[in-house]
Amino acid sequence: MLPLIALGALLASLHVQAASYPRVESFSGQSFFDGFTYPAETYDNTTNGDVFWATASNTSLIYINDDNHIILKVDNTSSVPYNSKRYAPKLLAKSAYDIGTVWVLDAVHMPYGCGVWPGFWTQGSDWPNGGEIDISEGVNKRTNNMIALHTGNGSTCTVTGGSSMSGSVTFDNCDNSLNGGSGCTINDTDSKSYGEGFGAAGGGVYIAEWAKDGIRVWFKTRSDVPSSLTVSADSIDTSSLGTPVAEYSSDSCDIETLFGSQTLTIDITLCGDFAGTPSELALTCPALSGDATCYSTYVIDDQSANFAAAYYEINYINVFSSSGSGGQSGGKVTGTVTATAGVGTGTGSSGENTSSRAEERWAAAGGLMGLAGLLLAFGAAVF
Repeated sequence: MLPLIALGALLASLHVQAASYPRVESFSGQSFFDGFTYPAETYDNTTNGDVFWATASNTSLIYINDDNHIILKVDNTSSVPYNSKRYAPKLLAKSAYDIGTVWVLDAVHMPYGCGVWPGFWTQGSDWPNGGEIDISEGVNKRTNNMIALHTGNGSTCTVTGGSSMSGSVTFDNCDNSLNGGSGCTINDTDSKSYGEGFGAAGGGVYIAEWAKDGIRVWFKTRSDVPSSLTVSADSIDTSSLGTPVAEYSSDSCDIETLFGSQTLTIDITLCGDFAGTPSELALTCPALSGDATCYSTYVIDDQSANFAAAYYEINYINVFSSSGSGGQSGGKVTGTVTATAGVGTGTGSSGENTSSRAEERWAAAGGLMGLAGLLLAFGAAVF
């Protein structure tokens, strides 16, 4: 009996070790912006959003507030003339990240409002062939977070709903050439996962894991955030997070082939190819009528009330990695996006992936087989 008990304990400990990642980067407070850069382009040339990208000089839109939180907001004080655009934020992480990475976003408030289209997401070079992971995405006044993967045109990558996740599958094929470029989309059924409900609950934490055996996203509303999830956490154990909202298994998607080194992006665009469509607007905002468009109704003129909630208030972003990625120059992003939350640019190269959760599990399993034999032999000798 004793050897079997020891074997069970060993199995449990190996699972925990296999899902643990050390922290490689942390962005918070006054040093937050040291880890990010601004897009080379001055306007949203990827999703046809009606924005000019803000820069570091736009201190009323990009700043640290009195609570030491990061504020990224849409300009809601200017009266924008016809044929012009409204200023909004877009940040790109200076680092590139490899498979075996976990991103954590802790926020108090996420942007919402008619015509508002924010995203917290990653993207590989040569989009869409390098893949895209939409960790948190909202549109207009929706209160449910949208999660998606985008893979190259003609690729084979699908998702199947079931007990392995709590979210609801909207589109099951990740091939970006299908379903209007929506990717394989999963909606969080928790009305506190985005928008007004998110802020009313005190915010929450999004966690995304990119491993060889799959890509997973969790959401924890403020009252459910584990005590281990703090800005100072040295590591994260994803096996302790429970059922994810979204899981994209490598059984139906070749994660290693379809996703290259990723660049992290945070942005808010306005209207554009998704938020600006009349059918999408009508779901949570007053329907457009006559010749009215999203641009003419929600971008130009005085929009102080409509964009009052169009801002991020971020506690911190932490990055954990078993591959050692992070702290390196982001790879250049190329290609054209037609229905996603944006595209980033940068220069440099990414580091080599040297480890993964799947590899650790198989290595542990191999060692376990030998140990199990010894334990069973010992048990036979004792009894």
